[in-house]
Amino acid sequence: MSKRCSGFSLIELVVIIVIIGILTAYASSRINFASHSAAGYAEIIKSSIRLAQKLAVAQRGEVTVTFAVNPCNGSPVNGVQVDGEQCDPLPNGVSVNGLGSVTFDGLGRPDVTAVTTVTVSGGGDASRLICLEPETGYVHEETAC
Repeated sequence: MSKRCSGFSLIELVVIIVIIGILTAYASSRINFASHSAAGYAEIIKSSIRLAQKLAVAQRGEVTVTFAVNPCNGSPVNGVQVDGEQCDPLPNGVSVNGLGSVTFDGLGRPDVTAVTTVTVSGGGDASRLICLEPETGYVHEETAC
């Protein structure tokens, strides 16, 4: 009485692993990581503006958000920084245009006189347009401000 084991041979397993590797390489080359970085950084910018406004109201004083070259304590990176808070450097392949800095007073009002826009773009994805309202400091993302 002979007992035959059923299963996959070593050659079959190697062929399957090679096919999975080829599919993974193809799929990873199609993923656009820069567009995900741009979307994520747009959220960071909106959060930073809102944080500065809340800190200004809580401290009853002025708080500034900076979107400039080298805001991170003189380090050679572009990014966004709220006074006294952590700096968020700009990811590779992402660019920010528009506002250089904005200061909120103790009532949470920004020092802008018209609707101000910040454009975040990267990776061939549609640009993200962040709008800052002048009197209220309301921050929102729109297709046009």
